Amino acid sequence: MYQFLALTFFLTVFFGLAIAIGLLRQHLKWKLPAKIYSIWITIYILFILFGTGPSKERVYPNAEVSPYKLPWKAGVTRFISQGNKSFTSHRGLHLNAWDFWMSIGTEVLAARSGRVIEVVEEFDGIGLKSNYVLIEHEDGSKAMYAHIKKVEETVKIGTYVRQGQIIAYSGMVGQTINPHLHFVVLNKEKTSSLPITFSDVSDGVPLAGRFYKSMNVLIPTN
Repeated sequence: MYQFLALTFFLTVFFGLAIAIGLLRQHLKWKLPAKIYSIWITIYILFILFGTGPSKERVYPNAEVSPYKLPWKAGVTRFISQGNKSFTSHRGLHLNAWDFWMSIGTEVLAARSGRVIEVVEEFDGIGLKSNYVLIEHEDGSKAMYAHIKKVEETVKIGTYVRQGQIIAYSGMVGQTINPHLHFVVLNKEKTSSLPITFSDVSDGVPLAGRFYKSMNVLIPTN
């Protein structure tokens, strides 16, 4: 389903640009294709507004006791390019995912403490496959940090990492058109994603199109 939504989104943008260029060439004469497109884009915008994003039927945990913090350095504000139930790729298994806009090489921090159980770091550049780190938490849930840069310094399988520890560096690897970190928490069986909250977000759930400041710091061990 999400492949269809992604294709629809990109075709909408493509034809919108094509029509805009055509109108400029014809001195902004209003033609039938432009009228049809205006109706379509109105319907599509309504779909984005009311058919995407967090929904009331999905129960999110209380943010005040959430074990998660935003996965980048404290004090830094970043843009959310896609949120939960978005209009391109955040459907199905990745329904409860976020895309955090990050320049290539940005330090990615553990959002929650856990043990590294999977590391894929062999890919480079845009393509079908992506690099990622998968961290298992004490309750069995698993956080995926994807589109990370191909580097030798990535954490190793079996390593226990603490919240706030550097685990990877953001990249532009896999199915993406901009550098960002794709973050999602999966259930024990990795068959579905979990709706989670972040304790350093006021209402717990970051929304697409907004900016959020991280409060994620590495707490020293005694």
